[in-house]
Amino acid sequence: MTTPAFSIVIPTFNRSDLFPYAVKSILRQSLQDFEIIVSDNYSEDDTAEVSKQFTDPRVRYVRTPRHFVIADAWEFARRHATGRLIMMLSDDDALLGGALARFYKESQRYGADFLFCRPATYRDYSFLGAERNSVHCPAFTGISRLVDVDEFIRPLFLFRHKFDMHPSAFMFAREIADIVERRTGRFFWTNGVEYSAWPIAATFTKRMAYIDAPLVILGRTAKSWGTNIALCNPGKERIKAFTDDVDHRRNHAPLNNFTMCNLIAEGMLTAKDLFPKEFEAYEFDEAHYLRRTMAELRNRKRIGVDVSAEIEELLRYAAKYPSLIEEFTTKEPRNENPVRQQLLSGVANKMGARTLQHWLERRRQVREIRKGNVSCGFQVAGEDFGFDNILDCAEFLTRILNGSSVDALMPADCPSGNDHDFRPRHSVGSNA
Repeated sequence: MTTPAFSIVIPTFNRSDLFPYAVKSILRQSLQDFEIIVSDNYSEDDTAEVSKQFTDPRVRYVRTPRHFVIADAWEFARRHATGRLIMMLSDDDALLGGALARFYKESQRYGADFLFCRPATYRDYSFLGAERNSVHCPAFTGISRLVDVDEFIRPLFLFRHKFDMHPSAFMFAREIADIVERRTGRFFWTNGVEYSAWPIAATFTKRMAYIDAPLVILGRTAKSWGTNIALCNPGKERIKAFTDDVDHRRNHAPLNNFTMCNLIAEGMLTAKDLFPKEFEAYEFDEAHYLRRTMAELRNRKRIGVDVSAEIEELLRYAAKYPSLIEEFTTKEPRNENPVRQQLLSGVANKMGARTLQHWLERRRQVREIRKGNVSCGFQVAGEDFGFDNILDCAEFLTRILNGSSVDALMPADCPSGNDHDFRPRHSVGSNA
């Protein structure tokens, strides 16, 4: 049996409405040398039945013997991969059309066995917040380059990481995972799987390559863990349901909460504990970790989440840093925006300041995209460009980043204007 170039592994649980988009985005790839593993973490919905729609022999469905916590479910899924390079694609995410071809090209160009890119983000109609059915494409250059291990790991321990660490943006050689498993018994360890696995993989990579282009879209939905825990307030019961489904043990993190900061801390400190020699040079910046955690908790508080217990725990722990206690106990600054205050008068009173600001910004960005200015980044609504799900959004981004004309992208009922081409300075397939 021929070993595929890529194994795209999709861990999923009770998301039969989402994972098919991820699968279809892979089947649409220009490079077809892959296998797809849909790994069902003992779902209670119709995931097993829905997976039968995919008759392509490269798509395999596997199911855990019982419901696992996140790290165990991902480890179970990974072990079914046979490809040379593995991507753990979240079930609410999608690949742009030329993503695998670009990853393959850069792996060959650099001899890289650990690669990652800069992802875009799509908020679907179920997103619990503003900007439903919109895509955010970050600023990008389109270039690729080698990354030094120290450049990747050190900022993580300082809590000032340089790169987006989302699992869907990464490719790692199966050989790296096998080495780690032989030494420790497994590859994925913590709830924030990426914050232990990626630093560990970086220490064993032969060459690490970064592609500064959005090859992957991260989905933000009502079912997404990060959306509910970090971005929105879905209500106490919903938050409890998400946190009940993960491992509650904290073996290394100073605090015992479910902030993204704590997921990061637990992951990195676990990596350091497993491989003390490899991570000897990296010291965890605990003070900055506490500072970032407080900022995250205050943000959750602003949107109505009760984080009083978490803040009390943080203040007790931070008592050994008098300067931090002083900083944390001062009155929170009010972020008054003079532009927003201006908009609250006149026409803004009719539309709402936030609505008017978003409308003006969206109109500006649509005009910029029509001029071909895409590498500077943008956020636009699907209603402006005719997409209403992550798969169609992926097709839209694929075409826009490869220079499709405005008439091919604008919906039929949208004014066409001048027929400019979308010409980013560096397209998705560019290396220059």
